[in-house]
Amino acid sequence: MKTDTDTSFKFTVLVVEDDDKFRTQLAQYLRGEGFQIVEANSSADACALIRKRKVSLVVLDWDLHKANSCPQDPSTGLEILQTCHEIDALLPVVVMSGARHLDVRGDSMMAGADCFLEKPFALPLLSVNLRRWMGRLKAEKNPFTQLTAGVIQKADTVNRAYTRAVVEKVGSVLQAVPKLGLSRQTIASY
Repeated sequence: MKTDTDTSFKFTVLVVEDDDKFRTQLAQYLRGEGFQIVEANSSADACALIRKRKVSLVVLDWDLHKANSCPQDPSTGLEILQTCHEIDALLPVVVMSGARHLDVRGDSMMAGADCFLEKPFALPLLSVNLRRWMGRLKAEKNPFTQLTAGVIQKADTVNRAYTRAVVEKVGSVLQAVPKLGLSRQTIASY
């Protein structure tokens, strides 16, 4: 589903994944889709790139287990997500995890992640989410959108909170779909 991208807007995706094979595969796919990619296999590298403000969006493995990480470096997705919010509160973060025994989806979304993908996932699903965020980031650069950004941000926050509350009340995303009139993917991304 490769589409033409606007070269006047530089959109760089940071892929943070300690599994070198999966990270390389993911980065190669996204480059083929037209995205500019930078890679990090440790929390230290990821945080350094985030602090340099060299990225537009972060795709983050929630469960980093790199053996050669420094003891003082953040080692979890939560700590990297917190770094993202400290540096740029509006930096979109897509969390991914294959952990089945924990409530990673809930934990990451409550911590401020913008989207969650459970491994394994279809790579085109990630590409669609990144294009959606790229459109939102382009809109933020538009001076007309910037005039109402505060209102848009507050409305988006309210919509997300309401959606999460409905899902919690009814018990599942599938049961919330008819009540909210949104797709399963949209609700899951909130």
